[in-house]
Amino acid sequence: MNADPGPSSDLSRLPRPPAVASLSGRLLLLTVGFTMLSAVLIYLPAMSRFRISYLEARIELADQAALALLAAPNGMVSAELEDELLHNVGGKLVAMRRKESNALILSDRQELPMLGKPVDLANQQWWEEIMHAVMVLIKPPTEYVRVVGPSPRDPHTRIEVVLPTAPMSEALRDFSWRVLWVALLISMITGSLVYVSLQLLLVRPIRRLIGSIVGFHAAPEDARQIIRPTRRRDELGLAERELQMMQQDLRHALTQRTRLAQLGIAVSKISHDLRNMLAAAQLVSDRLEASDDPTVRQVAPRLVGSIDRAISLCAQTLQFGKAEERAPETCQIALRNFIDDVAAALGLPDGAVIRWHNAVPEHLPLHADPDQLYRVMNNLMRNAVQAMPDGGDLRVAATATDTDVVIEVADSGGGLSDAARTHLFEPFRGGRSGGTGLGLAIARELIRGHGGDLELIRTGPLGTTFRIILPQAPA
Repeated sequence: MNADPGPSSDLSRLPRPPAVASLSGRLLLLTVGFTMLSAVLIYLPAMSRFRISYLEARIELADQAALALLAAPNGMVSAELEDELLHNVGGKLVAMRRKESNALILSDRQELPMLGKPVDLANQQWWEEIMHAVMVLIKPPTEYVRVVGPSPRDPHTRIEVVLPTAPMSEALRDFSWRVLWVALLISMITGSLVYVSLQLLLVRPIRRLIGSIVGFHAAPEDARQIIRPTRRRDELGLAERELQMMQQDLRHALTQRTRLAQLGIAVSKISHDLRNMLAAAQLVSDRLEASDDPTVRQVAPRLVGSIDRAISLCAQTLQFGKAEERAPETCQIALRNFIDDVAAALGLPDGAVIRWHNAVPEHLPLHADPDQLYRVMNNLMRNAVQAMPDGGDLRVAATATDTDVVIEVADSGGGLSDAARTHLFEPFRGGRSGGTGLGLAIARELIRGHGGDLELIRTGPLGTTFRIILPQAPA
C-alpha cells in the first residue's frame, strides 16, 4: 500500500507537454512502431510462404488434371473437358514430363506470349522466394508465369503449368491486407497495455518525483513539500527515499543559514552600538589613568585593557560580518623590514619580557597586499605574545623556493588546547583560551585570497608554530 503522496505530488501544477512529446506518448509510439516492425519481419516470410503454397496448390491441381488425361482413351479428351480441367487448375497450359514418356499437354488452344524463365519450386532459395513475392505484390512482371514443380505423387515426374499472374497477385494482396489489419490490432492492443503499464509503474511515479522537486524549489521552507516515499523496493523507491533525505538535509541547512544570517545582522548591530558605547568608556578610562589616586592608578590599566579587548572584539566581529574581503592588491614588499614594522607596532623591540627574533633574510622580496598581510602578521604575532604572559621567545623566519615564500611564526608558549586545535580556524570556536577565533579565521581567509594557505605546524609545551605559504609573483 502506498503512502499518501501529499501536496508535493500535485501533478496538476506541472506543465503538461504535448502528447507526442511526453514520455508516455513516446513510449506508445515506440511500442507501436516496434510491434509493426516485428510484424513486417514476420510478414515477409509469411507472404513468401503464401505464394509458394498458392503455386504448389496449382501444381497439385495440374497433376490431377494430367491424371484425368492419362485415364482417357488414347490420352485424348474432348475440348469441353479440357477447358473444364484447365478452369479447375486456373491455368492456360498443363504439361507432365516423365523420363519414359513424352510430355502430356492440356491447352486452351490460345496463343501464349513469350514466357520468361520458369519458376522452379524445387530449386529456389528463401531470399529469392521473398523477392519474387514482393515483385508479384508490387507489380506483376508479366501477364503469365510458367511454374515447374515435382508431382505430389512421384518426385521424378515434373508438372509444368502456365498461370495468369493477376489472380495470384490479387490473392497475395488480400493476404497482405489481412496481415496488416491483424498487425495493427496486435500493435494497438500491445501498445495500449504497455502504455497503461508504464503510465502506472513509471510515468506517474516519475511525475510525482518531479512534482516534489518543483514544489520544494518553489517553497523549500514548507515541510509539506518534502516527498513521502512509498513502499516500493525498486530504483524509483530508492530515488524517493534519497530525495526525501536530500530535501530534509537541504531544508535544515537553509533554515540554519537563515537563522545564522538573522543572528549575524543582530550581532553586527549590537557590536556597532557596543563599540560606540565602549569608545565613550575608553575616553573616561584614559582620564582615570591620569588620576593621582594610587588605587585608581592600580585599577585603571586593567579597566583599560578590558575595554580595549572589548573594542577589538567588536571590530573583528564587524569585519568578519562583511560579505567577503576585497581582492588583494599585491605589490613587492621588503619582508624583513615589513616584519620589523609589525613588531614595532606591538612594542616587541622594547619589551623586557618577550625576546624578539627577526630571522627573515635580508632583501627577501614578497608580492602581497601590504594591508592584508599586516593584519595577518599582526594577529599571529599578537597571539604569540599573549601565549607567553611570563615571557619567552618570539621568532619569525622566512625561506623562498622556486614557487613559494614560506613564513613561520614560532613562540615558546604553552601551546594550544585540544579544543582549540580541533576548531582552530572556525570563527567563534577556535583560537586560544579566552579568544573568539575570529583572528585566525580572517587571517586564513586573507592568505587563501592570495592563493596560499595558513596552517598550524606544531603546538605543545615547547611552543606553537604557524606557517604561511604565499606564491611567488609570476615572472
